[in-house]
Amino acid sequence: METAVWSLVGLIAFVYLGYPLLIALIGLLRDYRPPGVVDPLPSLTLLIPAHNEAAVIAAKLENTLGLDYPAELFEVVVISDASSDGTDGIVAGFARRDDRVRLIRQEPQAGKVAALERGLAESSGEIICFSDANSAYDREAPRRLAAAFADPEVGCACGRLILSGTDQSGTAGGEGLYWRYEDFIKAAESRSGTMLMGAGTIYAARRELIPRVPPHRADDSIVPLSIAKRGRRVVWVPEAIARERTASAAAEEFRRKVRMISHDFGGYFYLKGCWNRPGVGLRLLFHKLLRWLVPVFYLAALGLAVPDALNGSLPMVVASSVLGGGLLWGVAAWWAMRRGWRPRSLLGRLAALPGHFVMVNAAALGGIWRSLTVGSPATWKTADSAHGGLGDD
Repeated sequence: METAVWSLVGLIAFVYLGYPLLIALIGLLRDYRPPGVVDPLPSLTLLIPAHNEAAVIAAKLENTLGLDYPAELFEVVVISDASSDGTDGIVAGFARRDDRVRLIRQEPQAGKVAALERGLAESSGEIICFSDANSAYDREAPRRLAAAFADPEVGCACGRLILSGTDQSGTAGGEGLYWRYEDFIKAAESRSGTMLMGAGTIYAARRELIPRVPPHRADDSIVPLSIAKRGRRVVWVPEAIARERTASAAAEEFRRKVRMISHDFGGYFYLKGCWNRPGVGLRLLFHKLLRWLVPVFYLAALGLAVPDALNGSLPMVVASSVLGGGLLWGVAAWWAMRRGWRPRSLLGRLAALPGHFVMVNAAALGGIWRSLTVGSPATWKTADSAHGGLGDD
């Protein structure tokens, strides 16, 4: 049993530490970086799906219309997914004042992917940029994304999401650390040749390479992965920045992660042929699929270690104590965060990390279970605590 336990522990360590370090080493050796300038600029369409976003849509459009991109090459298409809170009226007002803005109403409510597909069909840009209603772009973001397409091998460019409000709860703080960890991996994958996925609120793709996405899947996983599978580069453009307020409520963040993983898990199996390109398949395996199975590996290692520990095996006593103690600590920290605990100090945030680990892995199990049983819903609702502003602290 000891061999099985240490093998599982080693696999967990490789998923979280070994793979990021290995891909970072490959990135240092290959060191691919996308172009920083393109001339002439391509035409660009910004798609904003919205369902009942009256609280933020005006600020979103003000931010969007102030972006640094030539007006004659830039269009903004807001697809209202059967909004009933005044979103349509606000967008229509902007459209009357600025002909770059267009409103499309989708009815009945059909979900984000259907809204994006409708917007794609009724827009004209060579480059399609995908955004969310509750995020704000830095002024240079669209120009930075467009520059990457000066390389004809680039099919998709992914910007950087910076979360605000990470000091509002232990959950939000853990999510902020998680995104910085993900940014490290994305940068390394991009430098090594291609990354596979980006933040759904800021990525762009060549129109002709955008695949049809099933309504109950996630566009920000299917689109980049499909493009990488076809042999085109998916690149990281950290200078293209979007800012978004993270959900501060632990329950909201857990539900959001379950929904996202249920969409992504089934979506990756929807795409065929990833293993025809081993570099794509291996990145997908180590970056996502095995990470989602970490809770299975963790619980299996703990379950295998306990019997031998009870029989007096010192290595298994150590293993079961560390694994069991870490699990209990994480459950306690997660419970405290759900009750409103907001660690402010560095020590407190470090103490909260096991809680975020437990939450993420519980969500992975929940998302996989939902994907395999009831399936993934096509419609969505932004977390209420993420509507505190467009990335404002």
